Amino acid sequence: VGVLDTRMHPPFALLSGGGSPFGGFGRPRGSDKGPGDRKPGRRVDGRSSLNRHGRNQNPLGTRGDARATSSTTPSGANDRSLLDILGLGPRGMDVIIPGAPLMAQSLGGAAVIDFGIQLVGWAFAAALKTEKFYDLCGSLAFASTAAMTYASSARLPRQGLITGLVCTWTARLGMFLVRRVFRDGGDSRFDEVKNQPGTFLVYWMLQGAWVWVTALPCFLVNGVASQSALHWGDYVSMALWIVGFITESTADFQKSAFKSDPKNKGRFIDTGLWSVSRHPNYFGEILMWCGVAGVAVSMNASPGISVASCASPLFVTFLLTQMSGIPILEKMADERWGNETAYQEYKRNTPCLIPRLIPPKKQ
Repeated sequence: VGVLDTRMHPPFALLSGGGSPFGGFGRPRGSDKGPGDRKPGRRVDGRSSLNRHGRNQNPLGTRGDARATSSTTPSGANDRSLLDILGLGPRGMDVIIPGAPLMAQSLGGAAVIDFGIQLVGWAFAAALKTEKFYDLCGSLAFASTAAMTYASSARLPRQGLITGLVCTWTARLGMFLVRRVFRDGGDSRFDEVKNQPGTFLVYWMLQGAWVWVTALPCFLVNGVASQSALHWGDYVSMALWIVGFITESTADFQKSAFKSDPKNKGRFIDTGLWSVSRHPNYFGEILMWCGVAGVAVSMNASPGISVASCASPLFVTFLLTQMSGIPILEKMADERWGNETAYQEYKRNTPCLIPRLIPPKKQ
């Protein structure tokens, strides 16, 4: 016989499944109509109406696999594993946003996890008056939201690909930033605000917004249960991401090695990738998020999802070129080396962001 779904279904959940969650309760298997009905009853399979129609009729609202079916039974509601409770199991997002469609769980669950991490990090950092947790919590938010939305998804190839790209970037950059903060003893950006809890909180909330918008393509892909197979668009996007990853990693390594050499104390770097761009690491990061967005666009789920995915690289580009990245570093460099002829020549002959492929003409 069918089973009674013990959870409260929101109106949009009933519409997405097409029918009542109570169909088939107490009736013989094979019919959900009484013996006096003239028309034969439709087949039931023991699932609630939310999941009965499968993935093809509602790709944005259901998972379309056995994991979604099991969560509708009374035993499934009570037998959540520790991974589910932590958000890492196939029913993990049901703990955070119970009964919602998969896309809503992916986007909303990621926001809850992301800003929850920022609040906890701010509480400890404000109490200890330190900024050393800032980059660590940012990296943790990227990795945890990507992993948890993937764990609750249908785990299709594209979902695994885009989650892997985000987590790989997060692991490398997170280790680099945390190591730099502990090596330098702190981050000068927070010298004043870390003693002001209210203002310090704003910085943490801005980091939460940065994480959510930047990783948005990953959440969108993990929120679609039915997708096409990987194709040339995904492979081109992945190649673009690899180029960006190598560029950023190499630039960070070169600058770290340059600064660790006592001979270079007080000098600006103009070797390696830094000889063809004043900010090659930022150029690589922008390329990577263009690649991540390209994977989401290649899914071709809907125009809205494709447009929303493009918000990530546009936001990263705006942030790095107009707000916290290049403008601040350029101002600091001008104040420090602006009167040096060598720096003036370097700045005149070296592009700010996009690397120069052709050597400058000698005057």
